[in-house]
Amino acid sequence: MHKAAIAILPLFLAACGGSSSNGGGSNASDSGATGNNAIALSGLVSDGPIAGAQVCLFSDGVQARNAAGAALCSTETDAQGNYTIAIPKDLAPGFLTLVASKGSTIRIASALGTLAQVTQAAGSGATVTSSSLPAARITHFTTAEFVLADTNNDGTVSRAEFDSYVPDYSKVRPAAVVVKAVIDFDQGDSLLGGQASNTLLLAAAAVKGQALGTTGKTAVEWAGDAANVTIVTAVDQDLANEMAGTFANYQLSTNVTSYRIPSAVSANNASISCEINTGNESVIVQIAIDASRGIFVLKHDGIQTVGSYNPNTGAVSLTNLDPLAVSMTTSQLTYYTEGYFRLNGILDASAGKFTGTYAELSANTWSLDATRQECTAAGSVTAARL
Repeated sequence: MHKAAIAILPLFLAACGGSSSNGGGSNASDSGATGNNAIALSGLVSDGPIAGAQVCLFSDGVQARNAAGAALCSTETDAQGNYTIAIPKDLAPGFLTLVASKGSTIRIASALGTLAQVTQAAGSGATVTSSSLPAARITHFTTAEFVLADTNNDGTVSRAEFDSYVPDYSKVRPAAVVVKAVIDFDQGDSLLGGQASNTLLLAAAAVKGQALGTTGKTAVEWAGDAANVTIVTAVDQDLANEMAGTFANYQLSTNVTSYRIPSAVSANNASISCEINTGNESVIVQIAIDASRGIFVLKHDGIQTVGSYNPNTGAVSLTNLDPLAVSMTTSQLTYYTEGYFRLNGILDASAGKFTGTYAELSANTWSLDATRQECTAAGSVTAARL
């Protein structure tokens, strides 16, 4: 007798790992002597490091230039994706954005801020890095945020658009996934095409819910396809790497209030069933938030789940999907599993307290017939910072 079963414990769905990067490229240098009249902006182009890219500065959507009329651009990024641009202190006021380009297809962006904000980040010195001004780091995440903030769809971000932008990682993630798919996973042939001829335009099409390239799928659909789980995993790992060092320990407790476990079904000397956790739990987890980007990350034993966080209300929304996949094969049958874990609630960041609810599903099917075994559970969740 053969039996397939899957158990999805609260907060322990299979999640994320892996990363990728580009290598090579020439050393970065600033676009002119800084002296006392310019600020050296040093940052990183990365989704893993992107070497051989050029970064250019724009002011109110127009290419920024120095007094001699030269475009304010870096030389090519080095093997670690580093760049430097000299920004004149007497540059005309405007909202500054950065665009990194490599070849005809790689184009990613970041909304840097005003000249005053850059100057403030420099303090008494003449150098600004991504440590003091995080937007100097140009990534697939900042690119997704860039196109989400560009509400009038003119290809740039104004001060008004930036100030009114409300981060939502559930919208950022699919766009970041398809950008990374092109840059690091050679998916340009299927994802690029038509109006989306480069990754910045691809991100814009992604947040608009348009079908991408020849896939016939939106970014949400493409990222949810089990065939692309490796790329989604790499994006989540990129985020974990960025947020390393910001996690705090929480004591998390679940209270199961309802569950359903159907009886096993037998046929042809085989059986199919499902399993799910029905007991209350109390475990130590790690939680990190990025209020500026609306990100909530929950991690336990190295397994992480990423969701959205609203810094204005404290609302947290997190969904981890376990896509349909083969769990076991025999000479007669193939078994498939899938599931999800959902967490919703309110995080009081200052007090270090979370209250909310969870729901989870564990489902099994097989190739014998249309039988589908679904186990579900739901309950309340609390967490307190240790």
